[in-house]
Order: sequence, then C-alpha cells, then structure tokens
Amino acid sequence: MPPSINPTSFATTQLTLLQAEQTAEITSSTLFTSSAITTASPSTRRTLQATGHALTGIVLSQCRTGLGGRVVGEFVPDAAVTSTSSSKIKLANDVTYRRMNQTMEKMVKMAESEHTHFMRVAFGHTSPMLPDYDSIGALEFTDPTLNDSQKEAIRFALAAREIALIHGPPGTGKTHTLIELIVQMVQRKQRVLVCGPSNISVDNIVERLAPKKVPVVRIGHPARLLPSVLDHSLEVLTHTSEAAAIVRDVRKEIDQKQASIRKTRAARERRAIYDDLRELRREFRERENKCVENLVRESSVVLATLHGAGGHQLKNQKFDVVIIDEASQALEAQCWIPLLSASKVVLAGDHLQLPPTVKSTKENAKKAAKEKEDKKENGELLENVSLETTLFDRLLSMHGPGIKRMLTTQYRMHEKIMQFPSDELYDSKLMAADSVKDRLLKDLPYEVEETDDTKEPLVFWDTQGGDFPEKTEDADLGKKAHLGESKSNDMEALVVSRHVDALVDAGIHPEDIAVITPYNGQLAVLSQMLREKYPSIELGSVDGFQGREKEAVVVSLVRSNSEHEVGFLGERRRLNVAMTRPKRHLCICGDSETISKGSGFLKRWMAFLEEHADLRYPDAGDLL
Repeated sequence: MPPSINPTSFATTQLTLLQAEQTAEITSSTLFTSSAITTASPSTRRTLQATGHALTGIVLSQCRTGLGGRVVGEFVPDAAVTSTSSSKIKLANDVTYRRMNQTMEKMVKMAESEHTHFMRVAFGHTSPMLPDYDSIGALEFTDPTLNDSQKEAIRFALAAREIALIHGPPGTGKTHTLIELIVQMVQRKQRVLVCGPSNISVDNIVERLAPKKVPVVRIGHPARLLPSVLDHSLEVLTHTSEAAAIVRDVRKEIDQKQASIRKTRAARERRAIYDDLRELRREFRERENKCVENLVRESSVVLATLHGAGGHQLKNQKFDVVIIDEASQALEAQCWIPLLSASKVVLAGDHLQLPPTVKSTKENAKKAAKEKEDKKENGELLENVSLETTLFDRLLSMHGPGIKRMLTTQYRMHEKIMQFPSDELYDSKLMAADSVKDRLLKDLPYEVEETDDTKEPLVFWDTQGGDFPEKTEDADLGKKAHLGESKSNDMEALVVSRHVDALVDAGIHPEDIAVITPYNGQLAVLSQMLREKYPSIELGSVDGFQGREKEAVVVSLVRSNSEHEVGFLGERRRLNVAMTRPKRHLCICGDSETISKGSGFLKRWMAFLEEHADLRYPDAGDLL
C-alpha cells in the first residue's frame, strides 16, 4: 500500500492547485471578450461557436421569482439577429471554485479527532474493513435484467463498510446498476445522497429512478435540469407539494409587486414598493427554507451535482451513504464537498476514460506555490498530488483491486468494435451481449440498403502518403484558449464527408450518425462541411462525446505530418472514448504512418485496424 497522506497537507496542496486552475480558466474566459476574437480568422470564430464558447444572439423573454426569491430569467434566440452574430460569455464558474476552496479550508482546519473512518481510509491511515455480506442477507433483485457482474457489484457495494468502487467500462450499464443499488439501499431504510460532476449525470439517474416510486428530490437550478426531471426538483416541489401552500401566496404577491413597478413612475411610490418587496422576500425566504427543509428531510434519496451538495439546502442533513456517479470525471476536491462527513461512499466510473479537464499547467501550479510560500501560509505542499489524479484513481492505487468490482458485459458495441479496447485496456474481460455482438447498420429497424459500409462494423480510411496534411491556424489563440491545439485537416475532412454521404445514401438516418474529432479546429471544418447539409447529424469533440453513443460514429484523427508528431492524440484514454462510442459501425480516418509512430499503444491500434478493419485508401484526386 502506498504511504499515507496527511489530510492537512493534501488540502493545502489542493488549494494551491485550485488557485492556479481558476486563474487559468479566468484567463481563458477573458480571452473570449478580448480584441483577439475580432482579429481571429473565420475558422477560429467558427471553432468558438462549434465548441460552445460563444452563443448566437439571444434576448430575455421573461422573468419570474424562483427558489430563494431569486429572479429567474429565460432567454430565447432573437429572430432579428442574423446567425453570424455571437455574444461572448464568461465561462469561469466562481461558485464551484468557492465551494471546493471552502471544503479544502475545512479539511485544513479539522482536528485528527474529527476525521471520519472513511477519511482515515481515504488517506491511507487505515485499511478498509472486509465487506459484511452477512448483513445484507439473501438479495431479491427488483430488476430481472441484471447480469452476474452487475449483481456482484451491487452485493459488494451493499456489503462494503466504508468504500466501494464500481468500475463501469463503456456500455456496461453502470447507471443501470446504480439504480438497483439505490433501490436496495432504500429498501434497507438507508438514506442516500447521489451526486455527479455534471447536471446531466445527475439527471440521468433521476430519470431512471423516478419510475421506481422512490421518494426523490433533485436539488439544482431548474434552468440547468432536463425538462423530464423538473417535477422532482426543489423548485417545482416548493410549488406543488402540500408544504408549498405556505409559500405560494407570498410568491404571488412578490410577482404582483414586481409587475406594478414597471407601471409606477413616481419615485416615492417606487421606493415604497421596493420596501414592500424587501420585506416580502425576507418572509418568502423564511417560509421557503422551512418548506425546503421538510421536503429534503422526508426524501429517501437526494440528488445534486457535487458542488450543488455544498448548498444551504443540505446543511445539517445526514445520509447513510453517498454515491458519486462519473467519479472518474470529477476533481477530487469537488468530491470532498459531500464527503467530509460521509461514513460510507460508493464511487462509480471508469478511470480508463477521460479524467476531468484541467487547464492549468505545472508552471501555473509552481507559480501559485511560490506565491503561497512568499505569503508564509501554513501547510506543507505535496509534490505527488495533482488535479488530474481523481479520488477514484487514488483509492484504487492506494488500496488495490479488492475495493473494486468491474462490470464485464457490454450492451453497446459490435464485438469487433469492442475487441481492441477490451484487449488493451480491460484485460480482455469485456464480453459483448448476444443482443449486440453481431448487429450491423444493415440490420437497423428501418429500410437500409446493404452496401460495403452498412455490412461492415469497422472501417479504416488510411490517409498515409502525404496527400492529407494537417495544418495549424491561430496557434497562439488556440493554445491560450485551450481549444485543443487548433489542428485541422481539410483533405481528411473531405474523406469524412464522403463517408457520411455514403451512409446517408444507403438509408442511414443522419440523427443516427456522429462525427467526432479530438481537435476543435477540425470540428469547425467539419461543421462547415456537414452542418447545413445534415442538420440532425451530431458533430462534436471526442472529449465532449464521452458518455454518448450512436449507431454509426466517424472519427477524424487529423494528425498527418513528416515529423510523426501526434500531440495529445497519444492519450489512450481519449482514444478509448473515441473508439467506444458506436453501436454498429466505427469508421476511423487517419494517417497510419504518422499515428503509429506516436506510442506503442497507437502502433498496436494501427496494426489491429490494418488486420481487422475494412482497410481503404482514399485518392486525393477524387476528392477535389
């Protein structure tokens, strides 16, 4: 077992790293409002729009009183604004950093006697206790579709004393497993807090949990929630529940007062209305806080994002178990927001897919550490702690595979698509379910022509030879804005476009196709080629497509140069995400000569594709 970690030093180091990360994010966000945008090339501006860094023209459509008496504004596209206009937005989220910092500061100040048993396990001061299988007895699963590895993961998580890791490779039904686990915990009268790093990760669980008739409350701003889960949100429950009656009248009066302000011109009358509003909002908050407290306390399962778990709604709330989904995509400091007082934790994720995005560099962290040292702040800094290392990673490294159970049957990919990631990353343990192992595009439940594309699960367009060179535009802006090095490859994009044309011509619905690439510069090129022609096709970055799936996925690898440089394409976790998104058809477009020189992993992948894929060589002359 690796040496134990001092929680105070760990938290002090995290505070330093978070300071560097927030500075890097603010720098990146500020760039989008600077003159660099107006002087950037059209391709870079398209990149910003394609990657969600700019919003097309929108207008405020309505205002209303929301949870906590706050004003909720709703924005809609402005029909009078042309599609070429864009409004830059500031991306750095101060609330998330503030809550992570507050949590780490609490950890710094905690006396050793305040550390929970889980904390002592998490920092290596004691080993996890053996699972207590006797305490769970004979399980009666409510879901008859669970496979053996899912059942074993549930048994283990129920029997674990402090920590259980559920390792869910792509398509193995991790969320499906968590739903049954939550139901089993509720049946055992346990109170559960379920968290995730993003709203979508939490909403996916709410959607699947709702039909189980489990009392749930979803904490979070309604504008960020899926419409399908709003009925379970605090915002809606404070309107519709029996406890909401004490709040409803005050809310109505506030809305009436706000409407009257717009009709009142006399300054004295307006001041009187504002005074009334101030008092009404105070009364509203008091009544609403009581309503919220009752709703949360009476719920068996509470769901929130990790930083949302630090809100006042959960203050002084006690839970028997904390479950964190997508734990491999969350910063460790973020995970500790709901974990500081936790007694038992279940982490679900896949440490072999992409970790959370970190914008700061080692140089940023060293600079922040130097500033901290100059200020003579207390606390030793740990050299081997980084933001890229997740809690899931660290616990697995510290305590070994005994605290983990892996899901082994996948329900997404054709077995030929699954084979390479299974052999290279998952110790050849993945098995394709009978229902998916040999399904092809030609077998879709609508009319599809049988062609060379629709009967092949794996296609490789090899662009080696030098006729498909990459290029870099606005490199300085791209690096500062963290837009994935701004690489693009126009000729390779034509190969992708022709392949998509062939799939659609064979009858594949555009909404069943995704085109992804590791580079945002290439995403902008592909968007220009395909968006207008196929509005319903999904275009995105590999990083942004994690957790998604499509019937057919086309991957543009971009890199093609005489130096055989592959950059961050060499990150095998990124490639794992790229190659595990499709159900029936995976098409790879790339230069095997360049890519195979990048690493041993890339060399083996290119060799696998050459042997097992339908290998094709595009003619540059035919594309122009």
